Amino acid sequence: MRKLFSRQLIEARHEMLSIFEAIDLTLHDAVNAFVADDKELARRAQQATLAIDARSANLEAVCYNLIATQSPVASDFRLLQTIIYVNFNLQRMSDKVRRIARAAKRKVNNDIELPAELVDLIQRESECVYRVLGASASTLVNNDLAAMADLAQRDDEVHEVYERFFRTYNRMDAEELADDASLDDLRRVIMVSRYLDRIAAISIDAAFRIAFLLTGQRWSVADLIEADEDELESMRIPSGEGVTLDPARDARAVASLAPDEVGGKLASLIREIESEDGGE
Repeated sequence: MRKLFSRQLIEARHEMLSIFEAIDLTLHDAVNAFVADDKELARRAQQATLAIDARSANLEAVCYNLIATQSPVASDFRLLQTIIYVNFNLQRMSDKVRRIARAAKRKVNNDIELPAELVDLIQRESECVYRVLGASASTLVNNDLAAMADLAQRDDEVHEVYERFFRTYNRMDAEELADDASLDDLRRVIMVSRYLDRIAAISIDAAFRIAFLLTGQRWSVADLIEADEDELESMRIPSGEGVTLDPARDARAVASLAPDEVGGKLASLIREIESEDGGE
């Protein structure tokens, strides 16, 4: 019975990571649809978020069922709490990705042509966000407490482009962009920059939850960022029998992420997986 429970914990963790991967890939599609005015790609991205939501709802039910039927203690319970918390944030991210896909469709349907400078800023912001998601995934897979400060810095990079986007927009004459009838549509379209900014912030919030799993401490984001690596590592507590944290195996759940977006540690694991699969 205990072996079954341990396997269910591992499967739940892998599903959480796999959902993270799906959100990342769907975000790429939604942004590409927005930039290229690809209505069909936007529709597929929107549908993909609905499938992601269904998976998240099922994962949440699985976790609560394990809590109710297995009475987990210590590290097992922390793992389930972490999965539930991360999964909640994944649902929030999925909602923002869906809004980007809707904005892409609206941009095409209402023939909204954004100035090239704004589109370029959306692309630059999305590239920063992809790196944030990649770093967040790497933190979750590698159980990397030392990555907290780097994640916060990457969020600053996203927010800097986001602020530049709206400063640029505010300098433009709205009459040149749209008439009164379509101004509301335009505002909904330019909110894509805001959605990207929120996706990055939510992703980091989810990744920071790994600190609770590994230390049992509920430190604030500010405290985690200010702590040095030795202090964080000294806080680690042993994992229970059921909590098998195996980056080499966990990386398979996010193996479709772009290696150049996930950082060196996870990229190396992904390359090893590709090498193993290629040799079979």
